[in-house]
Amino acid sequence: MANFSNLLFDLRQNVAHVTLNRPHKAVSRLKIIFGLWSILMVCSPLGGVAVAAAGHHYKPCHGYFALCAASTCTPTGGTITVNVTKGGTAVFPEADCVCPIFYGRATADLKGGTMTGSCTPPSTDELWSIYQNTTQIPQAINGWAQRGPLAWAPNQICKAKLDLGDESVNCFGFPCDSEAFINGVPVTTCHCALGESFEGTAVAPHTAFWTHAGQRHQAICAEHPAAVPIDLGQPADPSAETP
Repeated sequence: MANFSNLLFDLRQNVAHVTLNRPHKAVSRLKIIFGLWSILMVCSPLGGVAVAAAGHHYKPCHGYFALCAASTCTPTGGTITVNVTKGGTAVFPEADCVCPIFYGRATADLKGGTMTGSCTPPSTDELWSIYQNTTQIPQAINGWAQRGPLAWAPNQICKAKLDLGDESVNCFGFPCDSEAFINGVPVTTCHCALGESFEGTAVAPHTAFWTHAGQRHQAICAEHPAAVPIDLGQPADPSAETP
């Protein structure tokens, strides 16, 4: 729980700094905090309780899973069909992400991504990409180091002004296969959605997003990181917004 609290504080400080230095935005600090809190509910341990909210069904799952939070991805040129929280499905460009395999408790949205209402993997040869809050994640950019500074996976926010929102990748609740070992780390390839929100809707380019990838190097924002879009609302006068 301490890691979750630190994460919320850090995100709140980062976004408050950006927003409070742009006073023309008609988005209150309180609204930002509550918006981030709803996003971070995905990241909380949740104990043993399933949480249903606005078309989502968050639940802890136990076993092997892929953790893509610090991965970058590669568009495949294909498409993937995802669940839409308001009902039905939608088709998005597909991006493949190589992600480390973990074992233990993690949080899933049983109605999100391509999940079908259960923690059970799609087949015996596949895993789900879901989420566990941790600060140590093996990453390709550092040779898949398993611990220490090279495995550090802090959160960072890629700002809306980068116009890269539609290049972020939703890998929460997607299938993974082709397990292998790289430098002693078990990894799998996850088939995720490019430019898709947790609701199954398109992410606009001018959208900020949160990711564990890149060890806070902003260049990673352009490399299709697995991410969570952050919609902080629109300014009262859009024509006054600073690019």
